[in-house]
Amino acid sequence: MGFIPPPPPSLSAKETAQLFIDNKSNILIGALIQCICWSFYNTWAIPIVMFIRRMERAPILTFASIANIGGGYVFFLLIPMTWAVIAFRADTLDPSTIQIMNDWVWFDWLYTWPPFSLWMVIIAVAIFFDRNVPTVLPRWVAYFNLWTALLIFPAGMIGFFKTGPFAYNGALSFWFAFAVFFSWMIVMTVMTFRAVTQEAEAYQAS
Repeated sequence: MGFIPPPPPSLSAKETAQLFIDNKSNILIGALIQCICWSFYNTWAIPIVMFIRRMERAPILTFASIANIGGGYVFFLLIPMTWAVIAFRADTLDPSTIQIMNDWVWFDWLYTWPPFSLWMVIIAVAIFFDRNVPTVLPRWVAYFNLWTALLIFPAGMIGFFKTGPFAYNGALSFWFAFAVFFSWMIVMTVMTFRAVTQEAEAYQAS
């Protein structure tokens, strides 16, 4: 799609519009692929929610997780959908409209960090209150979630900068937050698979 690295927010409206005009087909194809791939965010999160339910007596954190995941799923789908709409009408849309819609996508990508940060905190709280022996997930995973919840905060600074490390193409607001978030997804994937395996082994042993 040509959006890695992100186009600088300092580009003029005409320059931004030209990106969509020149890459229309690639953007439409890439947006379709993203819509398909992001559809699996919910299925990725379900096992984590199931383990959270096992960690707590009353399903408060479980219900909070479900609501949070559903909201995050909507944010993710709006990203490729908006890019597809821009590319679909790139030849006829006013450049300033394209610029605003493109800004909207990157704000959707990054400025929506609080719900994801909140779910990281919810996971950490569930692990801290886990009374299973052994615990479903190691305690260090709770501390890891708290750190990642804090470290993606630079994504919230994009509303104040059009250039520099806090712009939505910047080293901190994009690259650092991007690395932290997807590192979190990798760690949670590995640890969830490990918990599933341990549970299966315990069931077979019994």
